Amino acid sequence: MKDASFFEKHQLLDHGEGLFDHLPGFLFFVKDINFKFVSVNQRLADKLGAPCPEAVLGKSDHDFCPPSQAEIYAKDDRQIVETKQPMYNKVELVPRGKGFVDWSTTTKIPLFNRKGEVVGIAGTTRPFSTGTSAIDIHSELGAPLRAMHERFAESLKIPELAKIANLSVSAFERKFKKQLEMTPRQYIRHLRVHDACYKLSHTDSPLAEISASCGYVDQSHFSREFSRIINETPLQYRKRHRANPGK
Repeated sequence: MKDASFFEKHQLLDHGEGLFDHLPGFLFFVKDINFKFVSVNQRLADKLGAPCPEAVLGKSDHDFCPPSQAEIYAKDDRQIVETKQPMYNKVELVPRGKGFVDWSTTTKIPLFNRKGEVVGIAGTTRPFSTGTSAIDIHSELGAPLRAMHERFAESLKIPELAKIANLSVSAFERKFKKQLEMTPRQYIRHLRVHDACYKLSHTDSPLAEISASCGYVDQSHFSREFSRIINETPLQYRKRHRANPGK
C-alpha cells in the first residue's frame, strides 16, 4: 500500500493512517516533495472517491479535486516547503460532492530528513464542527455563535454579538479568534458563502436573489466574496455543479 522506499529513506513511521481512522471525521495524508500522496487513510480515500487508499498513492490533489480547489491546496503545500514552517488549524470550506461544501480545519507540517531538508508534508483535516461543539455548549461564545448561525444574512454588528456574550468588543474578538482561528467577521462571511454554495447548486434562483438572501449588499459584493473564499465565481460554481450533478 505504501511507497516503502520513501518511508525507509526518510525514517517515517507508517502508523498515522490507522491512528486517524479511529478519530471521528479525521482525514490523514502524507505527500512527497512533489506533492504526490504516499500515504492516506481510508476515510480520505472515500472522500476523494477512490475505491481504496492504494488508488490514491502517486497521485495529487489535481487528480481528484476541481482545479480551483486543487490549486489552493498546492499553494499551501508550496508555502510549507519553501518556508519550512507548519500551517496550523486553517479553517476552510471544502467540497464534499453534489454541490455541498463542509467546514474543515487543516493542519500541515513539513517533514525533514536527517540533513534538515524538507522531503514531504504530513497533514490532518477534521470537521470544523468538532472544534466548535464544546464552545457552543460551555463558553460565553455559545450564544453569539448561535446568533451568527441563525442570523448570518442580517446586518449583524460585532458590538451586538459582544453584548450577547457579556464581553467587551475587544475581549469578544480576542477570545473568538483564539478559539475559532478567525475573526467574527470572517466567520460570518464563511457562513454566507456556505449557504450560497447550496443555493447555487440546488436551486434555480437568480444570482441577485441568492445574493440578497445570503446577506450581501449587492450581487457585485457577493461575487467578490464568493470568489475570494471558493476561488471561482458563483456562476462558474453553478455551471460546474449543474454539469456534474452526481459528483
